[in-house]
Amino acid sequence: MNISQIKENKCKTILQFSIPSIIAMLLQTIITITDGYFTGNYVGESALAAINLGLPILYFYLGMFIRVDGKPQICMMVSIAGCILNAVFDYILVAVMGLGVGGSAIGSLMVQMITVMISLSYFFSRSAGIKFCRFLMDKMVNREIILNGSSEFIGEMASAISMFTFNYVLMKYVGAEGVAAFTILGFVVYGYSMICIGFGQGITPLASICWGAKETETAFDLRKITNRILFIIGILVAVVFFITGRTYAGMFGCTSQVADMVASGFRLYAVTFLVMGYDIINSMYFTSCGDAKSSALISALRGIVLLLAFTLILPAFLGMNGVWLTAPCTEVMTAIVSVMLIRKQKSIIKNRGVQ
Repeated sequence: MNISQIKENKCKTILQFSIPSIIAMLLQTIITITDGYFTGNYVGESALAAINLGLPILYFYLGMFIRVDGKPQICMMVSIAGCILNAVFDYILVAVMGLGVGGSAIGSLMVQMITVMISLSYFFSRSAGIKFCRFLMDKMVNREIILNGSSEFIGEMASAISMFTFNYVLMKYVGAEGVAAFTILGFVVYGYSMICIGFGQGITPLASICWGAKETETAFDLRKITNRILFIIGILVAVVFFITGRTYAGMFGCTSQVADMVASGFRLYAVTFLVMGYDIINSMYFTSCGDAKSSALISALRGIVLLLAFTLILPAFLGMNGVWLTAPCTEVMTAIVSVMLIRKQKSIIKNRGVQ
């Protein structure tokens, strides 16, 4: 992929690089939703809440190396296999054998083990560009890797930390029904965030190539186009679940009270779908530019600092409504900072051009 190909059709190139990653990420969401469907319908709401309590553990699994090796299709195929296996295991262990939430946990563990083994086998194949080998420690290289990758690390670890905090607050102020409602709505949020991350993984190498070639305007355009695409998708997601939120909640066999919580949640949560993509893309964009500080700042604000602050404050005064408002407030405040960082970057580049 060269600069002329990228500049020739930016939107097509973005989709070409992003769609395999998006499919792979969405399949991970389907695995989680499948667990929720079988658990909610065959075990009950308390067990459904338990899924949310266990979700943070999954955030410690990072599968990026195959994508880095330029084989996103292999990642997608592994995800498809995992999705099918998860549905089969859930049906056998939960629906047929009646093992409850324990069966769902066993099935998920088995799927994770199988997909990890399949992924590892790739690096022993002849087609793999990245392989296991002996290496020497290089302080300068390691320093750059750690600094530039710190924002993504913060983002992933923040997901686990924030989920633990959410669960604590929900159990304290609302109870198991609140956790169940948050879990059901969380499936949609998780799915949309996977779409955003998929687009981010798509434009990261493209923007990086552009910056290396001093084609900063092309990099700006890639970011703008991606943000517009995600804004349109966010509007569609917000409208669909604003209208069908209660019906969607009914798929998981929950009570009328929990379904009402979910419907109310989608109404208050709608703004999140409009802004989340902007923050995620900007964070990953700054990483591709080599601006680790800006990327880490965005990740830290939306994943730890603002999120934890709003999580601990809003529910104490507003109850479940406070829980639903936490993410919108976090994403909007982070977006304001993102705009400032983008303007700062443009100003620096403009000044360099003048000099």
